Amino acid sequence: MEQNISDDLISSENTSTTTVATVDLQKPESTASGVAITSSQSSDQWGIGPFRFQFRLEKFRPGRDLAVRRFGIAEAAFLLIMAYLASRGLGVIRQTLFNALFGTGPQANAYYAAYRLPDLLFSLIAGGALIQAFVPVFVSYEKEHGESETWRLTSLVFNVSLVALTSLVLIAEFAAPAFVSHWLVPGYTPAVQSLTTSLTRIMLFHTLILGLGTIVTGVLQSKRQFLLPALSIAIYNFALIGGLLVTWMFPKVGIFGPTYGVVVGAACQVLVQIPGLVKQKFRYSFFWDLKNAGLHQVMFLLGPNIVAVGISSIVLVIETAFTSYLPDRASLSAIHNAFMLFDLPAALLGQTLALAALPQLSILNANRHYVDFRHLLFRIVGGAVLISIPVAVLLGIFGKPAIHILFQHGAFTKHSSSLTALALIGYAFGLPGNIASFIFMRSFYALKNAVIPLLTHIFALAAHVGLLIFLLKTLTGTYVILVIPLAAGITGTVEACLLCLLLLWFLSIRMKKAQNSPQG
Repeated sequence: MEQNISDDLISSENTSTTTVATVDLQKPESTASGVAITSSQSSDQWGIGPFRFQFRLEKFRPGRDLAVRRFGIAEAAFLLIMAYLASRGLGVIRQTLFNALFGTGPQANAYYAAYRLPDLLFSLIAGGALIQAFVPVFVSYEKEHGESETWRLTSLVFNVSLVALTSLVLIAEFAAPAFVSHWLVPGYTPAVQSLTTSLTRIMLFHTLILGLGTIVTGVLQSKRQFLLPALSIAIYNFALIGGLLVTWMFPKVGIFGPTYGVVVGAACQVLVQIPGLVKQKFRYSFFWDLKNAGLHQVMFLLGPNIVAVGISSIVLVIETAFTSYLPDRASLSAIHNAFMLFDLPAALLGQTLALAALPQLSILNANRHYVDFRHLLFRIVGGAVLISIPVAVLLGIFGKPAIHILFQHGAFTKHSSSLTALALIGYAFGLPGNIASFIFMRSFYALKNAVIPLLTHIFALAAHVGLLIFLLKTLTGTYVILVIPLAAGITGTVEACLLCLLLLWFLSIRMKKAQNSPQG
């Protein structure tokens, strides 16, 4: 049966004759084993030099099938970038309202700190960890076992996640007071600690709702359908803005307005993706079999992945604890605002590309197209890093005036702006390294290897803590706030270099095995 294979990769090195119709490849016209491989029109190529990708404008034309169309890497990245831009634009509005209402005072610090535990639990069980474990298994499982068994596996993963998340949330509700006072913000006053505990308990429902919704996102992304997941990213901030408007109209609501907005936002983010799952004809079944082979594959990737993501989240808790001892009590809020601005280019160049590439990298791995895998990955990383360098410079130069225009209103003072701008300079320093590290790490999950990222995370955690202690002793006065962002930037850059070397080594081993196997 003849299959047409086109899209995101130009390579003449891969000699494998195994092909899959959903893989986005670009090659000169050739045939092998009855498979026709056609080159794409040059007018569909977007980019510079070796960093050129397939991009078809007709994929975005309105139509009844728009929500279920499959997108290539560049097309999916474009959708996600637009969603992140919309989300960040709404986020700026949200943050401007928040800063005007709460500034960098005790309620703001309690709100930012309260989000740490729910975010930690979500990341551990259902956030990036589950998607990175689920997508590669879903892709290979559907190819090997068919659609019916894949839906059964999806139901099983959902059921297990429901039990795990519900159990963790219940435990966290009881443990929140001790965690907040002894670990999260030990340097804060009892009144602020009590408020942080109350907000944490409300936000834990966000973890349960959004955690289960991650399964929906994983299914749609595995099918290379990114429109509804992209819309879900943008819609989240509407609920948060709504919560802030409630506080603005009814001041007695206080910080609880945006707190409940977090929970409502999570529900909206899940609901907007349900129509896509329905159109996929997903069939839920109350299926429970802990001996299922597909579940074991997910758990095999999820176990180390949970620890790795947990380490990343623990770093945030450690940073929060270090920050609570800084002499300037506005430091935590300033760092939060600076990270939000830094996270915009980091998300646009790192997260979007990694999410867009994960399904296709997983398919390349399933078909043992390791040369194509390496070629595509380094094109993605190279392009992202080259763009990130001038972006980092622009953040450092224009960060302060941007903060003044966007945030310096109401309770957000000139001092708050200066402190935030200084922290942003520290984050900008590590932008290229953090983007490269993010993409390299996701490529290992596409290869169904979660052990190497775990080992590099353990190394990075030790290096991060060491840098925090060293920089705290080195930087003094106003510049002490640079301790947090500089430690993160240096650690991310070192980890990116280490991941790159390990990836090249791992792929060389895979290519040798593929060449020596009967099917190679």
